[in-house]
Amino acid sequence: MIAQFTAAGDGLAYDICIVGGGTVGLAIAAALENAKLRVCVLEAGGRWQTNRSQELYHGIVADPLVHPPVQNFRIRALGGSSRAWGGRCVPFDSIDFQKREWVCNSGWPITYEALLPYYRRAHEVIEVGSYDYDPTSALPGSRVELFEGVDGDLFRTRLERFSRPTNVWKRLSGLLRTSRHIHIWLNAAATGIRLAPNGRCVHHIDCIDLKGTKREVTACHYIVAAGGFETTRLLLASNDVMPAGIGNARDQLGRFYMAHLGATVGALKLPNAQQAVAFGYERDAAGIYCRRRLSLTEQAQREHCLLNQIFRTHLPDPADPRHNDPILSAMYLVKRTFLPKHLRGRLQHSMTLDEKLAHVQNVVSSPVRLGRFGLRWMANRTFARRKLPSIVLGPRANVVNLEFHSEQEPNPRKQTDVGERTRPIGYAEAARRLENHEQRSPKRRARLSTARLEAGEDRSYHFRI
Repeated sequence: MIAQFTAAGDGLAYDICIVGGGTVGLAIAAALENAKLRVCVLEAGGRWQTNRSQELYHGIVADPLVHPPVQNFRIRALGGSSRAWGGRCVPFDSIDFQKREWVCNSGWPITYEALLPYYRRAHEVIEVGSYDYDPTSALPGSRVELFEGVDGDLFRTRLERFSRPTNVWKRLSGLLRTSRHIHIWLNAAATGIRLAPNGRCVHHIDCIDLKGTKREVTACHYIVAAGGFETTRLLLASNDVMPAGIGNARDQLGRFYMAHLGATVGALKLPNAQQAVAFGYERDAAGIYCRRRLSLTEQAQREHCLLNQIFRTHLPDPADPRHNDPILSAMYLVKRTFLPKHLRGRLQHSMTLDEKLAHVQNVVSSPVRLGRFGLRWMANRTFARRKLPSIVLGPRANVVNLEFHSEQEPNPRKQTDVGERTRPIGYAEAARRLENHEQRSPKRRARLSTARLEAGEDRSYHFRI
């Protein structure tokens, strides 16, 4: 059953109450269908994204140059951010969970091995195929290395796997709509988790609908699956019994916030790049798109006291018309014209008339190539059920652009907190206090940026920064 929370009566009691109707909340609810338990899902948004519901995601960012507005890239509706994600899936490595002497505040309370069974189940939910990120076994018969001859003690080639991308609500809606045991309440914003006076159990969840009507939802068991930001906000705002918020006796809740740390690192100039680099997507036996990337080995991280990092091939900057590529120029002009501002990134930077004319010249210089690309794009992306994840173009002039993504050193001063303001329906606003990403020591940065990737005795790949 699915209904608006405004239509709910009083005395809402269930066996299990799930806060959040995104990827995790809906997947758990669907998994409980055969348990014959009374289950409710409290979804703060509706069936679709609206300006009114998205407004409740607004918050305060301490430094807008470091982090985008917090309402961007999240969707307050059934299915959550699975309605808009790109589908890339990459698991943590075992070393990420371990205490490392060279990384302050490192070490998780769980291990990779403890998480592994859930990774496998998550693969089923988001339709990303087998849990196999080793190109040797996942893509038998294909080349293993991203860069020919580079894998060794320092680097190893691993895979990224890509979902359809799966909209979890679309995938599970048939089951959830007709279920007699699962109630999905729309526009039911949880505003507080109310504990028993002794603080040892949950008494009820406070909820509010779009009209401002407050209701209590009780259950035998409660699951909070509202995402990283919203789960933190809810726990911190639930401070009537525990003044610091639920689970925050040691003032750790909301700290160690990490966003994506990545950028274009430079380019590789190498002979015969078309054959030396496996830059494109490949599909495994199940039709899942995979792409290679270069990872630092655990041995290298320990020996050189480095954080975990990966490198992968990347497109030249589409905004710079000197790439002379009609596909990149067409992509740049279309995205700059039609994408919402918050999705444009570097595309929204000012463009001179000369740059615009240069892009147009690139587009008209090769209409046949551009037309063929457009047909392939529509077949493999626009109308495909499993979509080609992104544009991939082969290296030109034997130059391959690289980007990196890096682990961040855990920093308790990077945090998300509950601000003093409230949203229109009494919703505590979240404030994100974020600092600039710490830089690794100059010696370590130099070691990476000037690294020589050995490729046998008679050839070396050099970074051009």
